[in-house]
Amino acid sequence: MAETAKKVLEKKGQGEYEFTPYGEFLSYFHAHIDIFKKLLKAKKNDPAQIEAISKSVKAYMTANIKKTDHFFENLPQFSTMLGVPQGEISSYLNTNFIEVLSKVQEKLKAQELDKINNAPEQQYDRITEEIIEKLNFVFPADTRFAERGILIVLENMKTGEITEPKGLMAESARAALAVSGNSDEKANPSSLSEALAQANAPPPPPVKKSLIPIKEKSILQEIVELFGDTLTGQILEIQIGPPVDPNAKEEEPASDSKDKKDDYEIEDLDFEEESNTPQKQESSSEIPEGLLDDIGGILDFDSTPEPEPEPEDPYLENVQNYTVREYIELTAVISAYQQKADQVGYQNWLRSQPEFEKTVISFRTQLLKEAKAEPVDWNQVFQGISSKTEFTSVSLQALQQKLKNFQLVKMTLDRTITELKKGTPEFMNLVRMAWPHIQKAFFDIPNYEAVQRSLKGILSRVNEENHKKDLTRIFSQALNFIQSKYKD
Repeated sequence: MAETAKKVLEKKGQGEYEFTPYGEFLSYFHAHIDIFKKLLKAKKNDPAQIEAISKSVKAYMTANIKKTDHFFENLPQFSTMLGVPQGEISSYLNTNFIEVLSKVQEKLKAQELDKINNAPEQQYDRITEEIIEKLNFVFPADTRFAERGILIVLENMKTGEITEPKGLMAESARAALAVSGNSDEKANPSSLSEALAQANAPPPPPVKKSLIPIKEKSILQEIVELFGDTLTGQILEIQIGPPVDPNAKEEEPASDSKDKKDDYEIEDLDFEEESNTPQKQESSSEIPEGLLDDIGGILDFDSTPEPEPEPEDPYLENVQNYTVREYIELTAVISAYQQKADQVGYQNWLRSQPEFEKTVISFRTQLLKEAKAEPVDWNQVFQGISSKTEFTSVSLQALQQKLKNFQLVKMTLDRTITELKKGTPEFMNLVRMAWPHIQKAFFDIPNYEAVQRSLKGILSRVNEENHKKDLTRIFSQALNFIQSKYKD
């Protein structure tokens, strides 16, 4: 086998090291050796005998096993050499293989990375290879170059996000803007590319002015057009005082005797003479005895008010019982509305949700912002929700941490399904049938033992060895990633 084919690890496009086909085979080789030793120790064989049998099995595997399929095909020979029934070996492999393989691959990867980091200076055949290796630049995934005026930017093909250049190219663009005098503060562009787009935009078409001046309407014409239906055509007369009948005769002024007769004086009414009447007794405003004492008891300003009870947290139990299954089902509903671009339907659905689900959706939005490296003021978010709901800071902080973990699980499942889709059509058909069970297994996180049991049960039903190997690798990567990032 050529020297290049003996490489255990190789660097992928994202800058991460992964096992080569030879590295995968080597990890399977050592995993079987370790499992056979473990099985012999469980049988309580003599240590010297275990070592001798292991060397014999290793020599046989080196001479006869050239690919991963051969391990399964040589189970009868392994049974003879170990002195253990074939069924027992097969059952032991199904139970312990994933755990042992993960440990072997982890150790092998660390060992190879140490070799790579401590290796002598590499000789390159081309200067371009050395430049790429030394700069350690990795082109972002799902990204392409795009033109924005005189700028070349990076555009994420999935999200449409723009990454602008830095350094000399950006300084040159800013200098061009300053020279052109297009630093309009009113436009307030959010990025350099938008500012250049505004600066390079074609001028608006000139407004053609008519050579003949337009005659303005008179104020009387506007009144007729606006209020023509209500105008009656009657003459308006200004009248001061009450209406006067033109046919009425003028009256002579009244005599002085009549004025004296009508001019009388209004005397004060003396109520004191009727002070003993029943009406006076009924309308008396006398205050009953003892009433002021009662009022004094009620208006006791010196009494100390009772302390207000501590606010209850009605949502704390909901937070504690909220599961990753419920979160993923909720995000699936949101994704369905997004795929259909049904903004109205989404708003109607959102208004019908309880306060707890609305808060979960609000937190999810903030977590997605954080994932895009956008700043999020969580204290302000907490204050806004607390002012509108009965959430307390304790339940909000607990919900925030729980949703961070759930978002980690969802992101890992999304990556897992993307990785699984890279297989053959036969493998994809297998994944399509097993995916509901795979997803259900990850719902048990953070109970990792339960997750491993469920995944082992799924793998035990896979007959094709290559498919089982690929599933084992992907499951191990997903579970290790979650376990390293998940915070209780």
